[in-house]
Amino acid sequence: MDSKRIKNAVIKNLTWFKNSGVMLPDDGSWGVAERIATSDNGALERIFQEFPACRQYNDYYLIEQRRADCCFEAAWLFLEAGRFNPEYRQIGENIMEFLYCRSGLLNRYDKRNPIGSWNWSHIKWEPVVYFDDNAWCVFIQLLIARKYPELDKKYDCTKWALCLAEELYTASHRSFDTLENDPLCRDPEEIWRGTYALPHWGSLSAMALAAADEVKSDSRYKEEIRRYHEYVARKAEELISSEQAYALLGCCYCAKVLNDPFYLELSQWLGNLLGSKVNLSSGNLAAEHYESPNGSHLVDTIYTLNWSAMAFQALADLTSDPEHIHFKDIILNLLLSIQDNSNSVGFNGCWRGMYDLQSQCWGGGDCFEGGCGSIYTGWTNAIIGLTLLFENNNKSFIS
Repeated sequence: MDSKRIKNAVIKNLTWFKNSGVMLPDDGSWGVAERIATSDNGALERIFQEFPACRQYNDYYLIEQRRADCCFEAAWLFLEAGRFNPEYRQIGENIMEFLYCRSGLLNRYDKRNPIGSWNWSHIKWEPVVYFDDNAWCVFIQLLIARKYPELDKKYDCTKWALCLAEELYTASHRSFDTLENDPLCRDPEEIWRGTYALPHWGSLSAMALAAADEVKSDSRYKEEIRRYHEYVARKAEELISSEQAYALLGCCYCAKVLNDPFYLELSQWLGNLLGSKVNLSSGNLAAEHYESPNGSHLVDTIYTLNWSAMAFQALADLTSDPEHIHFKDIILNLLLSIQDNSNSVGFNGCWRGMYDLQSQCWGGGDCFEGGCGSIYTGWTNAIIGLTLLFENNNKSFIS
């Protein structure tokens, strides 16, 4: 991989964060909007209905809700980019300040809801706690606490992450216990949201528990992580590529930090399953997710290729297998080749939600959450930017 090309792509993406309006002001002090919706987005009416904190900005729309997971992902990106420029480090710190001191998203005291949990966004009048979003909040808080101890001291990242991990464990355990009667494993107490049986929710939760176990070893966490991954092993071949990517992501981290060869073996098998679906000519994985348009020619950067790039990078880090390295490289080359080069400050340097390989342009249709007309800050741009940063440093998110 060309280090200069990667660095230029990351800096272009960071410039997009600053110039597009997703951070106003552009220093991160009021966090990061969820996404941009293009003016030709075919699902605008539904977007405005479901996500009413929005406004027109230039010739596109800012979907303004501040989500904890998106903000943590962006903070992680800017902190990591601090080695390029101290301004980026300061933006990352400003986003952290917003999260803990301005956003009101962290539940510090209301015992009617999970202590340490982060509400889905600032626009909700009631608590909305998702497995996937809060799993990222556990994981990134602990990662930042380990790498930036001064931020841990300032914001008590470890304290709040471990509080949330305990709540996450309890919810995961009771949800997975419903498997016989509810194959989607939804929370029977209806406090936590998400279909826990799918790796989008469950594998990320297991990854978060593994990160918490690193800090405070807990046999209950280990048992729950193992129980879930044994289920993944039974179901892996039935999963769509997006879910296999999430499973691989979580399993690779568990393989790194838990002293159990089961996770390395499962990671390799999941990598082989997902790798068998990679188009070796284009580097793409077919878009199959239910919240996006589908097709083998469509590059889904909200639910599929973004997470697959990060997952294969972690797998290559674990195994040094030339095939795994190759999968990682061709996916990253595809992502680099489609980075937006248009003149608009709203788009230049970003990755939009979907690219059409047949038309060689952003396209493929829209859903109210997925599709080409949605440009996510956290899930898409921060994750791709982080993966490229790690690549530039010959590392992965697990190292």
